[in-house]
Amino acid sequence: MPIQIKKIKWDVPANIGSCYTTRIGGHSKNKFGHSNLSYDVGDARTSVKKNREELKKALGLDQEPVWMKQIHSSYIRKVIDSNKDLVCDACYTSSPGLACAVLSADCLPILICNSAGTKVGVIHSGWRGLSSGIITKFITRFSKNPKDIICWIGPSISPDNYLIREDVYKKLIKISPKIFTKHDHERWKLDLKLAAKILLKEKGVTKIYTDDMCTYQNSNLYYSYRSENNTGRIASLIWIK
Repeated sequence: MPIQIKKIKWDVPANIGSCYTTRIGGHSKNKFGHSNLSYDVGDARTSVKKNREELKKALGLDQEPVWMKQIHSSYIRKVIDSNKDLVCDACYTSSPGLACAVLSADCLPILICNSAGTKVGVIHSGWRGLSSGIITKFITRFSKNPKDIICWIGPSISPDNYLIREDVYKKLIKISPKIFTKHDHERWKLDLKLAAKILLKEKGVTKIYTDDMCTYQNSNLYYSYRSENNTGRIASLIWIK
């Protein structure tokens, strides 16, 4: 079965391509079933390679997407070609036909473009990314005019299924108390999407779209690290046509 590719519903220039995948379709087996797109989770490399090749063909891309080696950092890279050793958690490009991809399984996949359709980028962020400031750093580098930025936040874990302890709470309380809901005497529910939206708005970004699907509650469609631990990754991609 072909990899399932979902169109993103957001108001972007006509020359911007964007999509995200689910775990349906593809060639991965067992706990990685079936459309895992990450080489770094223990899946057979031959399966991942087939999945990536199938996705590239389905999207009509002439060159390989930029696949970041994500390490929960604040590293941001500008790219002009398909660098296969790109260690970072955010990247952007102005090169037509070059897709930027972000892998996720509960963390936030964020796609970004400008209103002129001349620049696109992606951000991967969980609580570590929020703490390191990768979102605000990215916006600063991406554009001098934040109101010119259009942003989409994809499927990720919902607050009801994301419990954190005091160590994480202390690192993120600087963002806003609104991102937390007390669960019990030692744990809080963390709202990743709300945290990202607060940070984006603080930087002046007003055009923000979100997909409210929870990866944890819908692990039949998406991979969920919290639900399954060692599992695959979906991809969200954006490119200039």
